[in-house]
Amino acid sequence: MNRRWWGRVAIAVTLFAVLQVVFTVVDFEPHALRLGLLVALCVAAAGLVRDTLGDSGPGWDVRPVRPMVPPGADHRLSSYVRLVEGHLTSATVDRGLQLRLAALCDERLLRRHGLRRTDPAAEQLLGTDLLRDLAAPPTRLARARIEDYLKRIEEL
Repeated sequence: MNRRWWGRVAIAVTLFAVLQVVFTVVDFEPHALRLGLLVALCVAAAGLVRDTLGDSGPGWDVRPVRPMVPPGADHRLSSYVRLVEGHLTSATVDRGLQLRLAALCDERLLRRHGLRRTDPAAEQLLGTDLLRDLAAPPTRLARARIEDYLKRIEEL
């Protein structure tokens, strides 16, 4: 039985005993079974009302999943900016940006649509050029193309 209900049983027994003493002092002799049923009914009704109206959900002390950070202190965003800037300015092109874009596509497709990049429906959502650039050997992507790809991934 729930801990809350054990507390209510204790309240009912205490209330029954107090009423029994009070009625005996005022020289009134109630029927014990009827008094017990009345006390049980009142405690159960009060508990039901308290359960129904008591907790209306989370209060003001709800904490965000990710704490707020001051501008410029978001390490994840900083690493993404470094990745894109490194891709645009480096002498040699590596697969870092392609791998991160592929991971973002996979995450978003799976979370929002339950698809993988290899599914035919993913090609309609992402576009053939994005999928082709993710599968191709590393090539330097223009800033506008990176922005377009990120916008598509965000809109999934």
